[in-house]
Amino acid sequence: MSMEDILKVLVNSRQQGNSSSQSSDPMADLIGGLLGGQQPTQGANQQGGLGDMMGMLEMVMGGNQAGSMNQAAAGNDPLMMLLQPFVAQLAKKINVPPEIAMIVVSLVAHKLLSHHPTSGRDSNSFDLDDMLSQMNSGNINSNVLNQSGMIREVSQRTGMSEADSEKALSTALTMFGSQLGGRAVKSAKTSGAASAGKSLKSAGVRTGKGRK
Repeated sequence: MSMEDILKVLVNSRQQGNSSSQSSDPMADLIGGLLGGQQPTQGANQQGGLGDMMGMLEMVMGGNQAGSMNQAAAGNDPLMMLLQPFVAQLAKKINVPPEIAMIVVSLVAHKLLSHHPTSGRDSNSFDLDDMLSQMNSGNINSNVLNQSGMIREVSQRTGMSEADSEKALSTALTMFGSQLGGRAVKSAKTSGAASAGKSLKSAGVRTGKGRK
């Protein structure tokens, strides 16, 4: 299992809606297997699985684990194993220490996963469908990063300037987007088209081909 698998489940959740009421939640299956090797069959355990991962990400974002991260820890901790490829790539791309890259990558993963129905976290900082499209194109809107508060948060957590924080966020989000390929844009377009279709129908507008 990789971070790509988790991101794909996140993208799929945009079309499936809130999965917490279902008997089997794909996200819970992934996270439960990752963190505890258990198969989450109870609804509470399903929510707890993603909640546990969010809590671990918050610890890393705070620097509690990132400051003492080493090769052995990265090899033994399942969450570190998921994030390590992104951390190494980001550190090399923007020339920062791995500890800084770990905080940035963890924050990006946290902000994205907050949009899953079972995360239990606030997901109003930005529109996920719009962000997924930007991630896939590799052109991250700096205004969105600024308005969401992510630039300020990275700057405060890492000590980097806001300009460097923006660069780090844009690079990390593009890296995550490359894992998804066209799935991000496809999901966003499908969601947008479905929403527009419902709006037109509710207004009594025909959505078929135009009259000749």
